[in-house]
Amino acid sequence: MEYTLIKTDWTTIDEAVFCEEETSPRGSYLRDNSAFFLNETEGDLTLVKKGDTPVGVGKFTVLPDGSGWLETLRIRPDYQGQGAGKSLYQKWLKEAETYGCPAIRMFTGTGNVRSKGLAEKYGLSLAGTYIGATAKTPEETLPMPEDFAPVTDFRYAKVLLESGRWENEDFVVMNNTFFRCSDLTWKYLFDKGMIYATPSHDFVVIGARMLRERGLHVAMYGGNGEKCMAFARAKAQQEGLPQVTVSYPPACRRIKKDMDALGFVHDASCRIVMERVF
Repeated sequence: MEYTLIKTDWTTIDEAVFCEEETSPRGSYLRDNSAFFLNETEGDLTLVKKGDTPVGVGKFTVLPDGSGWLETLRIRPDYQGQGAGKSLYQKWLKEAETYGCPAIRMFTGTGNVRSKGLAEKYGLSLAGTYIGATAKTPEETLPMPEDFAPVTDFRYAKVLLESGRWENEDFVVMNNTFFRCSDLTWKYLFDKGMIYATPSHDFVVIGARMLRERGLHVAMYGGNGEKCMAFARAKAQQEGLPQVTVSYPPACRRIKKDMDALGFVHDASCRIVMERVF
């Protein structure tokens, strides 16, 4: 089929939202996140059309480390397997070249064979497997640990973050966005004010890349896990947010033990991150 790829703007955003909501009604977020994608990120939100009919959407985003992140790939069910997804990947490879990206990445569910196969067709391979765990914010007031404070020295922040890098298998995750651990990622987290620590060097990286109103994400923590999660959950409650989520490699027994002990509910299945390094 012949497809036309259009850079989405405010005149065509409703068509892009329609594609996402028809394809993934339970996991849609583009309607609430349109301003972020159109105004605050580098890289195109692309609408795929067949004639006058919108059939798909996808977003290429340049992350803080310069890599390309492929997200919100949604092809309407009646048009799947007919080349619309391939047309987006072909555009994304050109965008990666334009921006000089050292790598591109995307994520999908372990059971999504079609999505994984399409990524492999364009040179991406498995880079990691992660599972999510969520704790809802309760109605009763949670005590706020008083000795956590924002980290204001970048050198100290780097020491803390490097200490947890390999336990997280070289990724930190927020909003299903997989950031490769690097000095540029550390600087992004630091500049966003997401790193908190205690005088005894317990630390937690907590925040949201987007859609903060849907909950906070613990990208990494170290030291006393119970104390770190108590701070994260109390902060979410303080901000009136509904939940805290953690994503981690399922092979990491320490984090799994902490999540189980703290009553976090694990997702039914894992996610995988796919990567192509240029």
